[in-house]
Amino acid sequence: MGTEIPDYSHLAGHEFPGGSYELPGYEVWLWADAVQAAPRDPHAHPEMAYMIGLHGGGASIADIMALLGADADSGVMFGELGFEFDGPILPDQTYDVRGRVLSVDRKEGRKAGVFDLATFVHELTAVGDSRPIARVEHVWVFPRKAAR
Repeated sequence: MGTEIPDYSHLAGHEFPGGSYELPGYEVWLWADAVQAAPRDPHAHPEMAYMIGLHGGGASIADIMALLGADADSGVMFGELGFEFDGPILPDQTYDVRGRVLSVDRKEGRKAGVFDLATFVHELTAVGDSRPIARVEHVWVFPRKAAR
């Protein structure tokens, strides 16, 4: 008989350590090339906000997965991604990053079984500015299996 699947909903509000990230100009060029986007001089492609959040938020993908009781072999999937901007993302700018868990919602699907939808947010603020210029909200899908 299996044991109960741990509940991670208590993590709502959990803050990541935070930090900062300087966006090098060459990464802006590489990103644009990788997604086949036209150069946006002097701005970076808006999707770079996601990378800045993950690099500067003080918690790696592995850290976030471990927080939610998962690892690289757990079948975690990318769910949704949303952006809000109050200014452009600029190359060679340093951004302070704050991040937190917004929610962890347990779901069950007929085929997928039990899974958690974990929603995170990263807010980016240009160093020396008090207002966030970008907010990145992302949802990851954590498949859950009862321990045997």
